[in-house]
Amino acid sequence: MKGLELPINVLIIIALAVIVLIAVVAFFYPSFFSGSQTVGVESAKSSACQVLVTGRNCNIDTNDVNITNFDADQDSYIGAADTGMVWTWGASTCGGVVTNAGDNLAALCACYYQITSEAQCKLLCGC
Repeated sequence: MKGLELPINVLIIIALAVIVLIAVVAFFYPSFFSGSQTVGVESAKSSACQVLVTGRNCNIDTNDVNITNFDADQDSYIGAADTGMVWTWGASTCGGVVTNAGDNLAALCACYYQITSEAQCKLLCGC
């Protein structure tokens, strides 16, 4: 008795179905295929601005609003390695090896929105 054989067309259809299934899963669950736990710039801005607005009604320094899941100062370090550092308006640079800026709302405003002052950064958040 001969073994059961599948036509080549059936194998191609099965392969295409698997590829489409993987693409659909990747579309609906992009974090499933990425290894990092980072968020987008708009999401980081939204959550940081929410902290600024709800924290003493915009009366806190943007340096005090830490962002723990996004590289706000573009130095390739996220969160804990950068917290507690301060962005200095006009002196700190984005993406530098030693910026001493930290991942906070001030750095996010300067590096991603080209904002040059504390007041403008607060305006971005609606303060």
